[in-house]
Amino acid sequence: MRVLLLDGGDLGGLVGARWALVYATVDAPFGPALETLSARAPRVEVFGATSFRGVLSPSGFQRGVFALIGEAGDPHAVQAVRASAPRRARADARAACAEIRERLGKRSDVLLLHATPGFEERILDGVSDAFDGTPPPLYGGSAADDDLSGRWRVLSGKSALPEGFVLVGFASDRQVHGSFVAGYMPTERRGRVTSASGRTVATIEGRPAARVYNEWLEGAVSDVLVSGGNVLARTTLHPLGRMVDKVGQVPRYLLSHPHQIHEDGSISFFTDVAVGEELSLMLGSEAALLDRTDQVAARAGRGAGKIIGGILIFCAGCVGLIGYKTSLVAERFSQRIQEAPFLGASTYGEQGCFLGTSTKNRHGNLMCDAVLFE
Repeated sequence: MRVLLLDGGDLGGLVGARWALVYATVDAPFGPALETLSARAPRVEVFGATSFRGVLSPSGFQRGVFALIGEAGDPHAVQAVRASAPRRARADARAACAEIRERLGKRSDVLLLHATPGFEERILDGVSDAFDGTPPPLYGGSAADDDLSGRWRVLSGKSALPEGFVLVGFASDRQVHGSFVAGYMPTERRGRVTSASGRTVATIEGRPAARVYNEWLEGAVSDVLVSGGNVLARTTLHPLGRMVDKVGQVPRYLLSHPHQIHEDGSISFFTDVAVGEELSLMLGSEAALLDRTDQVAARAGRGAGKIIGGILIFCAGCVGLIGYKTSLVAERFSQRIQEAPFLGASTYGEQGCFLGTSTKNRHGNLMCDAVLFE
């Protein structure tokens, strides 16, 4: 595997390419780059997504169009793309899995998902259906732009879709490893959801969710309780978490990022939340967000042989918080995988499977996931 800069870079490195994972910032000429790539290498499987403020690679965190190139001897990859929408995403995902299996000729070892934000859970439901409830581990992240304006795109071949998803199946003669981590600690402040619809929680323990959350934050969002407002930036270190699994005595939390408080006291998230689920106030820090880069690589690589390449997904909300230090994320990940080629995206939602548990693929916020290839 190798990493190429596609906008203005040397495309001579496409010789022998079998697939190309492409990540790009929305201001970069990814459309022309995809056209050129497809013209130079028409048989190459091209897939990817746009990324928030930059792309992670061994060179750091930079704007532009980048590709991780798979070649002869690397894991085989095939994709299925759908210009999908919420109401048909589950059925589309089932069909995409069937298409991938037919093209691969076998079950995928690992799946990679890039979707536009808003209906990721429906896609995961469809993937689970396709494998009768026991799907391969799936990792990935939701396409992003720089400012939540909707300029995000899912990339496939020469196409850049404003709504839909691309699903990629990897098959290899050697092991493919993955991990999914939060990097936040639970506090003692918690409550059960008593009223919710989709991604909006109305009440916690029978009280307006926003008032409960504000009390947990000791008044940090008091100014928007009456008129409502966007709280995305100031809640990055204080998401709400659900304990969804436990390995031994170690609980695994799936995070949900509060982004909007409404006049009626409800809170909207970037994930679905169901009635009856217990939400815990989580606590994060800049240092912990950097440290989890080591954790995600170490957990994925535990017991692995020589790593020949990797994929890193790091939440856009966390990138917005740590800013210029994001280059340290790339640096630390590169060191952990012994400087093997890799590419990473900063996303508006993360998908993954917790290690050591049943194969349950989940969608969360403010998370980090990785795929490593032997």
